[in-house]
Amino acid sequence: MEIPVWQFVRIMVACEKRPNSRLLAANQDSWTELDEALGGLAQSDFDAYSHLMMHTNVHLSAPNKIELRRVLDSVLRDLKIAKRRTRAGSTDRTDLEYEISELNTLFSALGGRVQDDERDNNSGNSGSGSGKHRPNNSRPDNRRGRSTDKA
Repeated sequence: MEIPVWQFVRIMVACEKRPNSRLLAANQDSWTELDEALGGLAQSDFDAYSHLMMHTNVHLSAPNKIELRRVLDSVLRDLKIAKRRTRAGSTDRTDLEYEISELNTLFSALGGRVQDDERDNNSGNSGSGSGKHRPNNSRPDNRRGRSTDKA
């Protein structure tokens, strides 16, 4: 899939924090090349850097769509936290609102929110309490059953 460079950068930076990321492995060559180019431009030609980040697309290979959705979910949560920490009306907040909006559009196109039983269940890549809401994935959601059982 083709996405803007800035989205690719956000996704790859998040993947670098995930051990054994198949998404990072599938895009390692592109990521290394792009990271080097951006690093050089950031120091020598900010206009070219900005143009590359905001007006250029790059191919993202996503062999595992669930991992991509998990990464986007994580990135969006981090951006929303950062947004809450910025002053209303500031340029930083406006930039974060734009990124959140655009990443939400991508996220929705990929199937939307990651469910609790999907979040970090596959390979145990995260130690962030996965499965604490519904430890047994085969059990139905009790909230739905209660309203019909009492009738």
